Amino acid sequence: GATILKLLEVQHPAAKILVELAELQDQEVGDGTTSVVILAAELLKRANELVKNKIHPTSVISGYRLAMREACKYVEEHLAIPVATLGKDTIRNAAMTSMSSKIIGADAPVFADLV
Repeated sequence: GATILKLLEVQHPAAKILVELAELQDQEVGDGTTSVVILAAELLKRANELVKNKIHPTSVISGYRLAMREACKYVEEHLAIPVATLGKDTIRNAAMTSMSSKIIGADAPVFADLV
């Protein structure tokens, strides 16, 4: 993802933002750059459609922020599970899954046992 995007000489402002997002994702997490670019590109595409339909960009941004808050609220209320209710094996498996990136993927079992 990010490696390929770095090689491109991107001129379009929106495309430059996508390249920056991929680089930031790669720096912060080390994985998931393609997913970030696909999600952001779709949000930009939908925002562009709204602007073409005479919806002011500020309203689009406000709508995206509201949607983000509502999505976070929904996840917290309906999808999040208190760690105390999970068993040790579940926590270890979750840790291994979250560490399966290209940075420490091979050593995930060692680090998962530290949890």
